[in-house]
Amino acid sequence: SGTRPRTPRPPGPLALTAAVALALAACGGPEDAAGGTEPVVHDVPEIPVQVTAPPDWERGTRDGAFLLRAPSGTGSEDFRANVVVTGKQSAQTVDEAGAATAAAVGSIPGWVPDPDGQGPTTLAGLPAYRVAGTYGAAGTAVAQEIVAVRTGDGPDAWVVDLTASCAGGGAGGAGRAGAGR
Repeated sequence: SGTRPRTPRPPGPLALTAAVALALAACGGPEDAAGGTEPVVHDVPEIPVQVTAPPDWERGTRDGAFLLRAPSGTGSEDFRANVVVTGKQSAQTVDEAGAATAAAVGSIPGWVPDPDGQGPTTLAGLPAYRVAGTYGAAGTAVAQEIVAVRTGDGPDAWVVDLTASCAGGGAGGAGRAGAGR
């Protein structure tokens, strides 16, 4: 009777398996860009998450942050779809992280918020906060979606941002995952 105790999450990385597939779908690209091959799970260095991507996506870093990028020759010639993952151990709530992200992207010149809305959502079964919109970069319209997710409830929990970006400004933003500032 009443409330059930929370089942603790197992130790180890949080699998954010939908990140890249959802970014591709919202950007108007195929969810399985590699033609039926199995996706690859990437451990994100120094952040307790995993991100799944098509096997042909390139892994790298951008300004010290983990990066997955669509292969050359896909999408816009000026801008390749990508997902950037950043995070930190923090007591910050996802609502606080989302508000900070909304304030940060609001300072991007030409930022236009996504009309489908900003605010609370879920990712990998966890509470999350979505911020999405479009802006111009080097003459290319870029759709970007940032999703902040908290990896747990305890003092060792992380707030992780996933930023999905693509050229063209699809109707659903840049994806249902996103991070980074």
